[in-house]
Amino acid sequence: MSVCEARLAKFVTETAPEVIPKESYRAALEASFDCIGVTLAGAVQPQGKMIVEFVDAQGGNGACTIIGNRLRTSPYLAALANGTLGHALDFDDMGGFGHPSVALLPTALAIGEQLGKSGRDILSAYVIGFEVAVHLNRGSENVQGLSGFHSTAIFGTMGATAVAARLMGLTTEQTLMAFGLAGSTPSGILQNFGTYTKPLHAGMACRSAVMAASLAKQGWLATDAFLSSKVGWAHAYIGEHKYDPETMTANLGKTWFSKDTIVIKKYPCCGSNHGALDALTGLLAEHDIELDDVARVDVDNVPSISHVLLHPNPTYGYQGKFSLHYNIATALVDKKIGIDSFSDEKLNRPEYREARAKTHVNVMSDWDPEYEHGPTYNPVTITLKNGERLTKKVNRRTMHGAPADPLSERELKDKFRDCARLCLPDGQVESAVEAWWMLDSAAKLTPALESVTPR
Repeated sequence: MSVCEARLAKFVTETAPEVIPKESYRAALEASFDCIGVTLAGAVQPQGKMIVEFVDAQGGNGACTIIGNRLRTSPYLAALANGTLGHALDFDDMGGFGHPSVALLPTALAIGEQLGKSGRDILSAYVIGFEVAVHLNRGSENVQGLSGFHSTAIFGTMGATAVAARLMGLTTEQTLMAFGLAGSTPSGILQNFGTYTKPLHAGMACRSAVMAASLAKQGWLATDAFLSSKVGWAHAYIGEHKYDPETMTANLGKTWFSKDTIVIKKYPCCGSNHGALDALTGLLAEHDIELDDVARVDVDNVPSISHVLLHPNPTYGYQGKFSLHYNIATALVDKKIGIDSFSDEKLNRPEYREARAKTHVNVMSDWDPEYEHGPTYNPVTITLKNGERLTKKVNRRTMHGAPADPLSERELKDKFRDCARLCLPDGQVESAVEAWWMLDSAAKLTPALESVTPR
C-alpha cells in the first residue's frame, strides 16, 4: 500500500459531512432527483422489464426496493436492477467520469434502505463517491474511445464502492480491501453502446460495489495496492504511464468537483449528440424550416473515435441513441428528440429515410491540429434548396443543462413528471416529486421509496 491508497480510503471513512460544500449537496440532490425520474421511465422499457424478471428469478431475499416495481429483493440484486433501470434510456446525467448518478445512487439506496439511513446520509455518500471517481479520472489520461472500456464502469465501480463503504461504516482497512476487491470487477466494452448491455454496465458497477463492501466488512482479503501496483486496477484499465496515483488522490477533500460538473440531460441519448442537437433544433425553430426546405445538413468537427459513429445506419431504433446520423435525421423530421424517438417505428418511416439521405457527418482526421477527442463544438450547417446556408454551434461545456446554464427547478420537475407518468398512476406522480425533491430532509428512505412503488 502506498500513501495514495491510504489517502483515498481515509477520505471515504474520515470526511465529516459538514465539510462537504453545500453546493455539492445541492448538485447531488438535483442529480439524484433526476436519476429517480429516468429510472421510473426505464422500468417500463423492454430491457427494464427483462432485468427485473432476471432479478426475480434469482430469488434474492430482502426488503430492498426496485424502483417502479412491487418486487423486493436483496441489496445486491436491487443495486443491479436499479443501476440498469436508471441507465436504460441513456437519459441520466453525465459528467466527471461518465454517468455518475446511475453508479452512485442505486448503490446508496440499496444499502441505505437496508440500514435505515437518512436522505442526508445518502447525499453525503453520493458526494464522497463522486469525488473519488472524478479525482481518479482527473489523475489519468483516460480516453474511453481509445481503450474500449466504458468509463462509467471503470471509474463508476470505484466511486460506487466508496459509497457502499461509507454507508456501511467500514474502517479504513476494510475500505482498502473493498477497493482492492472492486478493482477486479469493472467491465464494459464500448462496442455494446446502443444495445441493452450498455445500461447493464451501470447495474454491474452498483452490484460489484455492494459485494465489495459487504465482503470487506466480513474480513475478506484483497490487494491494498490497486493504484500503485504495476498489475493493479489503474494499470490494467487505464494503462501504463497514463495515470499518476499522487494526482489521483492529492486534492481529495480540497477540491470538490461535484458542485460544478454534473450535466442533466435534455435528450434520452448519448451526450455526444447533444451539442449538435441543440444547434440543429435551434436553427429549425429560429428559421421555421421544414424537411422539404432542406437540401442537406452537415455536422462538423466530429472525432473519429466518437461513440455516436458506432451506428451510422441503425438496424433497430434503440441503436439510434448512439448514432449522430440518426439523431440529426430524426430531429430534422420531428424538430425534437424524446423518449419515443428511438423506436423501430420511427426508424422505418419514409420521412426518416429522406432525412437520413440529407444528413452528412464530417469526421475530423486525428492528424488535424485542431483535433479533440471531446470537441467543444460540433457546428451544424443547413443548406436550403434555395442555396442559403445557415450555421449554428453550441458549446457542449456550457449548453443548457450544464452547470454553467442549469435546468430550472420547473424544468427538472417537468422532466421527472414526464418520465414518472410512464410508470406510476397520475395521482402518485406528485407524491414522488415532493418526496425526492425533499430527500435532503428525509429521516429515512422509506416514504420516498414507497412513492416510487406503483400502488
